[in-house]
Amino acid sequence: MRILHLAVENFAGIPMRLVHEERRRGHDSRLITLLSPMQKYEEDIALQLPALNLPQMKLLRRLVRGTPTEQIVNRRHDGQAKHWKPANILDNVLFRLRDAAWQPAIQHALHQLGGLERFDVIIADGGHDFTRFPRLLAKTNVPIATIYYGSDMRTRGIISGVQEKSRCTFTFEHDHTLLFPEAEFLFYPYEAPNYAPLVKYQAPTVGEIIRIGHAPTNRAAKGTAEILAAVEHLKKDFPMEVILIEKMPHPEALLAKARCHLFIDQIGELGYGVNSLESLSMGIPTAVELMPDFERLLEKQCGEAHPFYLLRRATLQDDLRAILTDRNNWQQQGSVGKAWTERHHAVRAVVETYLGEIEHVLGL
Repeated sequence: MRILHLAVENFAGIPMRLVHEERRRGHDSRLITLLSPMQKYEEDIALQLPALNLPQMKLLRRLVRGTPTEQIVNRRHDGQAKHWKPANILDNVLFRLRDAAWQPAIQHALHQLGGLERFDVIIADGGHDFTRFPRLLAKTNVPIATIYYGSDMRTRGIISGVQEKSRCTFTFEHDHTLLFPEAEFLFYPYEAPNYAPLVKYQAPTVGEIIRIGHAPTNRAAKGTAEILAAVEHLKKDFPMEVILIEKMPHPEALLAKARCHLFIDQIGELGYGVNSLESLSMGIPTAVELMPDFERLLEKQCGEAHPFYLLRRATLQDDLRAILTDRNNWQQQGSVGKAWTERHHAVRAVVETYLGEIEHVLGL
């Protein structure tokens, strides 16, 4: 197939990771990104367009919209997905001015590619068109699929004109399936970076101090204060130290994580994230809170039990005590988690899932 990915940015390097796997499978796959991410990743066609999210524009956006951008803290959204629309007339004007300013660069990139119509399918990452007001994807005859990331569906909302044309919809976020039941859940495509330490996990021996890792990017969202308090309370019964992995370069963070005997991701409604995938890939037993509906979805998607030790905010100390008394099984639990992550979160497995569905729907 000839596949075009369109992404606002190469978010965490994922779109390019998918493109590489599609190419490995023999597809003619390309990626156009509109904006430059804060972190540098490999790009294909990077337009690096001027945007409303530049630092100097934040105050203007707040003044125009009247309210700060919504923050997702330890909470899932359910109910019904909202559809994006400008906050007011001025917001409308600003987006239309930006869309017009972007046109020359967009048209130049499409000319280099030979136009949209040469592709068999366009995958709109984040459900976005080339511009906020859909023009090109809304009019093309090429079939469209959408893949949603992060908070795009929660905070920005669905962009009408793109989603209405989508033949297949996928998401890496469980709560997106609550907002938009048509979206098919995909496992987050994880690939350990080349600087990840190559270590063989070893469970703690009798009498050894148990090293418990926790890596809060946002302490409130992770439930860090409660986790640390629970561990501190249990220190009277178990020899433990906390490896707090916070505000350090990623290579250093992975080295610190590799020293841990047990990793605690988070408590709350958001489930597990890349932190868990990193620890599982190292063979480290990993604990996290999963909502019952998400746990059921995981096991349905996997066709097998998940490898996590489960925590509940209401019974956190008791749950941690049970995990700490299960140390004889940590070595096996870590091995199971490592194999599970490879089966379900490997990029090849994720790409196989969505391409199989796209090919089925399009009759390719």
